[in-house]
Amino acid sequence: MKLFINAINLSSAGGLSVALNFLKGLNECQPADLTIYVAAPRHCGYEELATPAMHLIWLPDGATSWLARLFTDYVWLPSLLRRLSPHVVFTMGNLATPTSLPQLVLLHYPHPAYPNDREIWSRLDWLDVITVRLRNYAFDRRLRYASVLLVQTEAMRERVRALYSTGPQVQLLPNAYTKLAGQLPYDLPVGKQAGLRYLVCLSRYYAHKNMEILVAVAQLIRDRTLPYRILLTIDPSHHRKARRLLDRIRQEKLTDLLINIGTVPATGLLSLHQQIDGLVLPTLLESFSATYADAMHLGVPIFTSRRDFAETVCGPCAYYFDPLSATSIVDAICLGFDQPERLQQTIAQAQLRSATLPDWTAIAHMGLASIRALAHASVSRPSPQ
Repeated sequence: MKLFINAINLSSAGGLSVALNFLKGLNECQPADLTIYVAAPRHCGYEELATPAMHLIWLPDGATSWLARLFTDYVWLPSLLRRLSPHVVFTMGNLATPTSLPQLVLLHYPHPAYPNDREIWSRLDWLDVITVRLRNYAFDRRLRYASVLLVQTEAMRERVRALYSTGPQVQLLPNAYTKLAGQLPYDLPVGKQAGLRYLVCLSRYYAHKNMEILVAVAQLIRDRTLPYRILLTIDPSHHRKARRLLDRIRQEKLTDLLINIGTVPATGLLSLHQQIDGLVLPTLLESFSATYADAMHLGVPIFTSRRDFAETVCGPCAYYFDPLSATSIVDAICLGFDQPERLQQTIAQAQLRSATLPDWTAIAHMGLASIRALAHASVSRPSPQ
């Protein structure tokens, strides 16, 4: 069987992590009857995945802009599919590939499942609004090309089924914690002070991550003389609002409380978790977030938003707060560290919960089962467009 995997728009952050981990899992499965073709961007980590059974096809240079994507999606990809003639297409980047071939699509862009959340929209500027609306529209329009839509949590499946009731079958393909093989030492770029607890907001900047609330959190920490510091992992070049947030932190003279350590390499995640006391995520929107799974697996307490996406992954193994209230966030952190015995019980419970999550090899087997089922269900394979 020939499988074509479309990963052309997975070049950074969580989407890239999912793609790389899934493809590594496929290589470990080593199905003898499967030949895999992967379309992907260069210089993102895909290069090391090439095997005699996994062939990499590079996205043309300059093909990542929205205008160029029209050519890529409607000319380059269909031409590639006609040449390769695969039995199944697996699109890992949210927007179905325009083709009449049997196709699975992995949705890990959360906005289509939360189209009417006012708190999310209120945090988007005009350019973000245009971008999200265009992506949601493209997702909706291209659903007709999908035979199966894969989502990462039961909460996402319920939402997608309700919102796109006439769409394709919706199945689960969960996320997992980060593989620890290949991890390297990582030194925090700031010195830790005795008597203080350091929490990390481990995320790139996106408007829906709601990081601005941490300014008010830091002000409360300062006003109450609380022993907490929050590390940010923001690269100001990733988003114009990231620069504004870092400027505001400096203007408010909070740089000793909100400490930006910049991007942490994927190979340093284990080392980072060993040096922090907690994870704080005031996010308003996620599809799964492997950050939760990593923290549970590595024994780091989680302080996060009381939202369905968080509760479906963490269950009773996190301290929840109202992400719109700085007071609620600070109170949740204090509750956790003021009760050390309960904190340790929660950590132990989280590690047990993480042990029930499938690893990436198991997830690859699950994805492969869905791929085979779709191939077998296709009595006659139509020609690609």
